[in-house]
Amino acid sequence: MKKLPESVKTVWLYAALITLAVEIIVFAGAFVAVKFMDWPYVQYIPLVLGVIFVLYTTIEMALIPYRYAFHAYAIYEDHIEISRGFIFRRQSTIPIARVQNVDIEQGPLLMIKDLHEISIDTSGSSHSIDAVTKEESKRIKQRVMKLAMEARNAQ
Repeated sequence: MKKLPESVKTVWLYAALITLAVEIIVFAGAFVAVKFMDWPYVQYIPLVLGVIFVLYTTIEMALIPYRYAFHAYAIYEDHIEISRGFIFRRQSTIPIARVQNVDIEQGPLLMIKDLHEISIDTSGSSHSIDAVTKEESKRIKQRVMKLAMEARNAQ
């Protein structure tokens, strides 16, 4: 199984920091808005929820190296395996014959590190590899589509 590039850790960290900033802004705004209402204990609900969400995001940032350890993928002649998750681990096996499309996507955070996300579509679902280099993404797409065409022609 191939590991994701090390730079995906930075992308995950940036995503968590953006989430943290948005949570702080939203819950601080809600706390201030509720503070002006004359309800004695309701004003603490946004504060408590904000602390819980900020704590969760902070723990998520701390667990990035652990999360990275469980993300991997492998492409074989007859199937693709994708492992992911750090608390709830999931290993997906996708038969090559069921692959219909392979997309290469790149959001703004992935652009910073020049990484690409691979989305593998079947008739019933979609699976993704979180981040690979540009060259690797092109190789994966060509190889998977070639194997899928061969598998369909063999049937």
